Amino acid sequence: MKTLSCLLACLALTAWSPAARAEHARIDLRVIHLDPETGTEGEAVSAQVDVDPPEGGRNKRPLARVKAGEPLALQFFLTNTYPHGVKKDVAVRYFLVREDKAGQKKVPALGKGTVIEGQFKLNFKPQCRVGSRVACHIDEPGVYLLRVETVNTDSDHEHFSAIDVQVDKAR
Repeated sequence: MKTLSCLLACLALTAWSPAARAEHARIDLRVIHLDPETGTEGEAVSAQVDVDPPEGGRNKRPLARVKAGEPLALQFFLTNTYPHGVKKDVAVRYFLVREDKAGQKKVPALGKGTVIEGQFKLNFKPQCRVGSRVACHIDEPGVYLLRVETVNTDSDHEHFSAIDVQVDKAR
């Protein structure tokens, strides 16, 4: 009985240790306000990596508040932190799409409400990085989801980073 108790305790500690829960990607995502005249960076809202499943992740998404038509920069860097070889044919998708409400778990379908979308497909070596910076503006007031995600990592979960963007009417 002692052996079984020790084994269960070791398994529980291993399951919750940082090494056992190590993630395969680090994603730094930002929505940056740009000065309309100079283009210099102003206030920014940032998010870090989360995982699917569960649907919509585990972390509450930050909220960026902007005005319709305001110049913005959407920026991310994704670093492969998987140390055991190459992850082949991984896609990194990014998009900004209208959603029903801030914090909703279901990712909206891309299509009519999509403002920006893009994708990279590559083989990720350990510590490989990919990123993008896109200047844009959102003309229609509403709530939008900015999301960067991995696809096809050959894992039981995918990684993403997301920010809700509340677009208010311009003054």
